[in-house]
Amino acid sequence: MSVELNDPKTLEAIGILAGVLDDVTGPDRLECLMAANALRQVVETRSENALNFARQAFETLDADIRRRVEGDATSSAVKLMDQARRKPNPRLVRATKPSGSSFLDALNAGGLKTERKW
Repeated sequence: MSVELNDPKTLEAIGILAGVLDDVTGPDRLECLMAANALRQVVETRSENALNFARQAFETLDADIRRRVEGDATSSAVKLMDQARRKPNPRLVRATKPSGSSFLDALNAGGLKTERKW
């Protein structure tokens, strides 16, 4: 299986998997934390060697844990995608900064004429 280590979505997925491994409790927690750290090393270095090490670390986990982690990671990824779809596109939304003063807001909105007429 080929993994594109320069793809931001791939690196995000690896990070999600590492996060789920962090949350595993029980007797296999230490092995899960080691696999999570190996995955974070992949994200940091984008190294094929780090990826191979992380793959080996993940494959040494119990099959039931791997299935549970894969399912939880998939659920987390789906939630993130749903949240991303719900967020408005920042390019389409006009940013407004609260000034902290209704007077300044009125000035900025053109509600008061500030030009002096002499």
